[in-house]
Amino acid sequence: MSKTIKYATNGALIFGIGNALLNALKQHQRISENPHLEFDWSELLKAAGKGALAGGVGGAVVGGVMDLQNASEEPLNTSAILGTVIANMKLDKDDPTYKKLSRKADHLINQIEVKFNNQLGGHILRIGSTEDNTALSDDFDIDVSIPFKPNSFPSTAVMYEELLQFLKNEYDDRDLIKVRTQKKSIGLIYRIKGEDYKVDVVPYKLTAGNGNKTAGYLFVNSNSIFGNDSYTKTDIPSLKSIKLSPVQQKLLVSFKNWKQKYSIPISSHLLRLLILDAYDWNKRSVPRDFTKKILMVVNHIGDNIMDRRIVSVENTNNVLTDMHESDKREIKMACEKIIQDYVYQPNSILKYFG
Repeated sequence: MSKTIKYATNGALIFGIGNALLNALKQHQRISENPHLEFDWSELLKAAGKGALAGGVGGAVVGGVMDLQNASEEPLNTSAILGTVIANMKLDKDDPTYKKLSRKADHLINQIEVKFNNQLGGHILRIGSTEDNTALSDDFDIDVSIPFKPNSFPSTAVMYEELLQFLKNEYDDRDLIKVRTQKKSIGLIYRIKGEDYKVDVVPYKLTAGNGNKTAGYLFVNSNSIFGNDSYTKTDIPSLKSIKLSPVQQKLLVSFKNWKQKYSIPISSHLLRLLILDAYDWNKRSVPRDFTKKILMVVNHIGDNIMDRRIVSVENTNNVLTDMHESDKREIKMACEKIIQDYVYQPNSILKYFG
């Protein structure tokens, strides 16, 4: 829809209703002062008509100017521009700050291996966006998963607490400023060049007598005096089985940036699975153009976020789309806004993903 029609329509409605309300208030005041008077509906309709006319004309003028500006805007090669922008958004593994944090993560892993050598049930793994090339250059941390043997601790709570105490009382790093408890992990905050960066440590206890030798249980910290701590199933190494193509990695980086820029209430993990779901849904008609690929995913999210059930591979009980309805509506509306703006002006895609 052109801005001329849209703004004229909105202006007519807003000013028409507004002027009618003002007239109704004036008539109500007159009647309260002189009870013998009756409400004049024709006067109300005339006031509404005048307001609608003024608002419609004003809206049409504003919308017309915007339509002229839009028509004169030069079409851009949005796919080429996005390719350059996304390359700058994505974390560069040669970035000095990342390399320093990476060395600290490696040292941390080494110290945990020394301390808990006999209790470990496999290799400590680095997981997450920094490992699959989808981390943002201005928003990244390093995730480390630690598998413990089934009989290593009496419970996941004891496992979590013993690791926490080691990190608080024995592990030492001159740049470490805080060790904090989190819902399913322990966060280590390092200060590097005046900024805070995090390594997340995720301990889990492998399941005894299970044919799947990587499945286990995470401790779930209630972080509340009123809540109860618990545990949940997991299979963290299975997360590494979620493979994105290089183009899909670029899509995830662009959607993470959109999420961050517009405070969209959706997890990066769900975005990853929705991108794969969009490809599967459109497997016979995936467009070649990168901008069109973005629009394909945006349409898929907007069309499916309210009803589709997406579960995480490490725990089928972890339904990623099990979120508040208001958040789902916000995501859907954000997707619809992108499509509407793109239809009006294709260059607008750069506002959201550039």
